[in-house]
Formats: sequence, structure tokens, C-alpha cells
Amino acid sequence: MYIDFYSSIAGINASFTKMDVSANNVANINTDNYKRRVAEIHQDKNGHPRVNVTVDKTPGVEKPPIAGELEESSRELSNVNYADEAVRMIAAQVGVKANVKALQTKGETLASLIDIFV
Repeated sequence: MYIDFYSSIAGINASFTKMDVSANNVANINTDNYKRRVAEIHQDKNGHPRVNVTVDKTPGVEKPPIAGELEESSRELSNVNYADEAVRMIAAQVGVKANVKALQTKGETLASLIDIFV
């Protein structure tokens, strides 16, 4: 009987990547002109999870010029929404927990099989 540990480990890595991308977005929430990154998990040809990171080019809110600056120098704020990123981080955390539990269950199953045959 073949137990695939790789899929759970790849799922943990994918969830950590999603968490890293969200953390980077939150870290840059006050950086002018920053465009948030979006991490999405997809299956590869073998059915294992892979993460695709793209840049969301939606414009942020335009920041009015500061007194004393030229009016043409208006800047754009980042397009990061903290509430959305918090939800993405929670979802990534649940993904890690689910894959760790699956990995533990696979290990327990393998240990039981070894006990039966040995």
C-alpha cells in the first residue's frame, strides 16, 4: 500500500507561501504605489498543490499632495485591504493545520500496517 506523504508536505508548503504573501502585503500596507500580491493554490499535473503568485494591478486610493509639494506629485496608496489579508492568513493557517493532521494520520496508518505485518 502506497501512502503519499509528499502531497501533505506540499500542501503545508503551499499554505506557508500563502501566509508569507499575505504577511508581505500587510507589511507594505502603507507603502505608496505598492500593489498587493495574490497567492492561489492550484493542482499540478500530478494532483499536488502548487502556488501561483500574481500582482493585483487594481489602483489604490489617490493620495492628495502634501502642503508644499507640487500638485502634479499626487501619489497612489497601496491597494492592500487589511481585512482581506487577515482572512487569507486565517485560511492559510487552517490549510497548514489540515495538512499536518493528514500527515499525522498517514504516519499512524503506516505504523499500524507495519505492526500488522511485522
